[in-house]
Amino acid sequence: MLKLEYDHTNYEELLQYFAKTFKGKLRDNTLAFPPEIGEGYFKYIKLANGLQGLISDYTVHEDIIFKRLKIKDDYFSLRFDEVFIPEEANAASGLTNQTPIKSAVFLGSTRFDWLFFTTKNARVKGVDFIFSKEWLAEYLQMESVGEMIKKYLSLKMSAFNYEPMDAEYKRLLFEIINDCNDPSYGKLITQNRVMLLLERFFTRIYNKMNDMHFDVKVSNDDISRLKHIETELLKDFSVEPPGIAKLARMAAMSPSKLKNSFKEIYGLPVYQYFQKHRMNKAKAMLLSKKYSVREVGIEVGFSNLSNFAKAFKKSFDQLPSDILGSK
Repeated sequence: MLKLEYDHTNYEELLQYFAKTFKGKLRDNTLAFPPEIGEGYFKYIKLANGLQGLISDYTVHEDIIFKRLKIKDDYFSLRFDEVFIPEEANAASGLTNQTPIKSAVFLGSTRFDWLFFTTKNARVKGVDFIFSKEWLAEYLQMESVGEMIKKYLSLKMSAFNYEPMDAEYKRLLFEIINDCNDPSYGKLITQNRVMLLLERFFTRIYNKMNDMHFDVKVSNDDISRLKHIETELLKDFSVEPPGIAKLARMAAMSPSKLKNSFKEIYGLPVYQYFQKHRMNKAKAMLLSKKYSVREVGIEVGFSNLSNFAKAFKKSFDQLPSDILGSK
């Protein structure tokens, strides 16, 4: 298994890192996979408005983990991916009941670690963008709409968010992949389709916010304090999280205000939010196939493996051993 860890916010440099790791050569901002690694490519794109992205279309000959490490700077990563997993790859991993085609839109924050796990022989097609808050402010020039969306991204999606990729998303994604290497109009088509993807994504967020009657009443000062509490909650899953009374003192709030404000901002009560992220880390570790169930349980704070198994099954409707393909 190959593991790539990175924290780049410059995707041209990220592609150079991939090339060095894969021992491949770059040509015209494109990295073709060496035959011993797989087939396909990564292609770096930089659009006229300063947006950076990577287009990908590849199949690998071994399991690969792409791990983005968290950084303090606020950037968003927006991915559109479709993964086709052959039946034999599902069987080899012990996940025989998995859907062979998975597609999703993923919005992540660079303030959190996240993993993208590519199974041996899986076909991956995708496009990945990274943008700063400053880019977002310039892109969303309508003040009322822009401020609302930026606040939504900062608060409701502070860690990561998935949504299914519908037919229109897939059409635009495939047109980007199919036309990005066209020597005549490829660059123009790519830029057009990328902007259509972004327009669709942010329009859907805006409509979703209207449906939710999104209106955050928490002050900016309290939001800053709550972000500090969120960091404190998620910094080390191997130990018990602080109690509400301690968190309230850290936030200079009453316990009731902390609980109410936290749920308004993050959409879940304090400890449900903690548990969600704890279980997500456990699943990511298991998917890496580098750790035993016991090692993962201890890493996320369970000394009793039976309790870990129950908590994991409650979150994902499967046991930790199911992920590893063993009993």
